[in-house]
Amino acid sequence: MWPAVTFTSIAIALLGSLVIYLRPTSDDPLLKLASDNSHKYDNDLLELAKIASISSLPEHSTDIEEAAKWLVKRLRDAGLEDVKLLHTKAQPAVYGQWLHASGAPTVLIYGHYDVQPVDPLELWTTPPFEPTVQREGKGQGSFTGRGVSDDKGGLLQPIQAAEAYLKAKNALPVNVKFLLEGQEEIGSPNLAEILEEHKDLLSADMALSADGGQINEKQAGVVLGLRGGIAFEVEAQTVGQDLHSGLKGGSVQNPIHALAQFVAELHAPNGSVAVDGFYKGVREITAEDRADAAAFPFDEEAEMQSLGALGPHGEEGFTTLERRWLRPTLEVVGIYGGFLGAGIKTIVPARATAKISCRLVPDQDPDNVMSVLMRHVETHAPPQTRLTFTPLPFRANPYIMPRDTVANRAAAKVLQEMFGSPVFFYREGWTIPFFDLFASHLGIQPVSFGFGLPTDNVHSPNERFRVSMYDKGREAWIRMLQEIANQAAETASSAEPNATQ
Repeated sequence: MWPAVTFTSIAIALLGSLVIYLRPTSDDPLLKLASDNSHKYDNDLLELAKIASISSLPEHSTDIEEAAKWLVKRLRDAGLEDVKLLHTKAQPAVYGQWLHASGAPTVLIYGHYDVQPVDPLELWTTPPFEPTVQREGKGQGSFTGRGVSDDKGGLLQPIQAAEAYLKAKNALPVNVKFLLEGQEEIGSPNLAEILEEHKDLLSADMALSADGGQINEKQAGVVLGLRGGIAFEVEAQTVGQDLHSGLKGGSVQNPIHALAQFVAELHAPNGSVAVDGFYKGVREITAEDRADAAAFPFDEEAEMQSLGALGPHGEEGFTTLERRWLRPTLEVVGIYGGFLGAGIKTIVPARATAKISCRLVPDQDPDNVMSVLMRHVETHAPPQTRLTFTPLPFRANPYIMPRDTVANRAAAKVLQEMFGSPVFFYREGWTIPFFDLFASHLGIQPVSFGFGLPTDNVHSPNERFRVSMYDKGREAWIRMLQEIANQAAETASSAEPNATQ
């Protein structure tokens, strides 16, 4: 790993003096190669997005395998070495490497090839697994299809960047390792096992995530932290079987009514979560955190209008961004029971179910939060109601990292060059389990370097990925790999006491 490499003072000084000449320029052959191959790269995404690699649905297990094999071939075609599948109890991960940049840092690049389910299907304007692309003028237009933004377009960009280097220059400026998993959309349940089993194989100086996005097409940012998460299910049962509502209605407890009462009481009138112990360990919001949120380019009124929302809502005493980035939440993500078909069926149902997810912030412990929620369910059942608590396979620790790291400095510099505007450091509300898993199992703190947009309809019908961001992200990855080498050289040079003598 590069910090342990010993350089002579003269070599370090010379390397530092050459940094300015190493940054790719617009006439660089590898940038030209990347630009000239845009049609090929379009086909990459269209081919990969055709594969219905839905990790949450067992009937798509063969699609998961097909996507993994497709990526094995694509990594090999790009010039990566030792490409193979890392098998788990379920979906495999894909690994590849190029390790011939002597003395340079090693970068572990993460992405995921699994996607979300597509329902409701009737809201798609085109079939979700028949992806399309329309290029309209220079960099305009969009890809449409499930997974084009999250994360198939994202994970292809660093592969294409590595390929451009290897074809144009027969070398990369840093050592790279790829880990592409197929379980992110279900909480990466087997990723820890992979990291432990292959710890030596996956060792690196830093990690970059191709799963993520930018603030908008003209404004970039570096994410310093993500919320963690857990999920569970609560079933309410009041009778042994569905009953005729004319014969029994009004004389027995209705589980949908009871569950609705229970769910409504999970929050206090001020918007806080009304569960004893839920906020244990929650880190206080710092002045720097508030300053980041206040400086962030956010038009609350415009966003509410675009979302079709009647206005902001949430925990009192916090701004919208503070609620999203810095405070934990509890959300009912699904509720069902009784007759759901067309028309009417006059019954008192026997059961009703709510699915609930929580987003967690530093320093909340997911196991502790799950424990206090289970205790709450056990002690707050409405009258004549049995509540059953079932944890669901979604669990991730919250993640936070320092601002001043080699990877963050490199990302900020490249993004400012690419977007032409100052880069914001900020936190995000979503959850990607691998961030904390990499930190806890490999001892490296990943940096998000993705190029999706908030308007990409991720996890929704008509998911899209703008052509401009697909192209820009590819060039950004090319620049990022070189900038990491530059930053590492500058860091080594400044750390060497005799480097400038």
